[in-house]
Amino acid sequence: MPEFGRIPATLAIARDRPSTPAPAPWEVAGVTAQMVTFEVDVDAALDLLPDLLSRPAPPYARILVHDMPDSPIGPYREALLLISCRFAMLPRHFVAASVVNSQVARDANLANWHYLSEVGSVDFAHEGDAFRATIRLPSGLEVRVESPNAQETGPAVIRYDPLTVVAADDEGKPGLFTISAEPARVTRAWLATGSTVQYAGGDAASPWLRLRLRNPITGTIAVQDMVFPEPKPVRAGAGVGGGLP
Repeated sequence: MPEFGRIPATLAIARDRPSTPAPAPWEVAGVTAQMVTFEVDVDAALDLLPDLLSRPAPPYARILVHDMPDSPIGPYREALLLISCRFAMLPRHFVAASVVNSQVARDANLANWHYLSEVGSVDFAHEGDAFRATIRLPSGLEVRVESPNAQETGPAVIRYDPLTVVAADDEGKPGLFTISAEPARVTRAWLATGSTVQYAGGDAASPWLRLRLRNPITGTIAVQDMVFPEPKPVRAGAGVGGGLP
């Protein structure tokens, strides 16, 4: 039997959404996306998932860093902590945490895509076949994502499962929404199987530390044009976890 998350869906809704001068959809060119995938603790994954979603076996998470040289709100970097999960037996990612580099970016995420971000810093560096993202949170936690020996590959390698959040539907009830940013065109791609995640400082209760890397799986990097759409509700079927995408 599938194991479902432990957060009541009503508590997973991000409320008090601000206005934004840059409503979705966004079309952004030249985005570099670094993503690493790794196994995580079972209880941590369940504790941080809403009860609309179930976990895969083994449980795993992803860190996805976007480096945008330009966007509707200017240069923009974000680090997303994603829990891989299932809804109607289909693979998805749930946004467990986010760090952005400005208040305007935080407001845009909440207004457009219904999730909360912390304002910290996200630095990104690329030299030769090495990529590094350094994420710093207000708590003092530093997360460093290293992809030291990335191998250039074809665009077909780049795949992203749908990103999901819990938000209020038209009746004010909690529902699942897809907020996936889709690559419209991948211009370069790398496979980074040797990617690692390193941690320093911070509070042990942070999702970033609770979902810390236990076993690395893989990593990818891509330079791509992307479309960040308006949220799309997922139609629910009978029972918790049922339905169609």
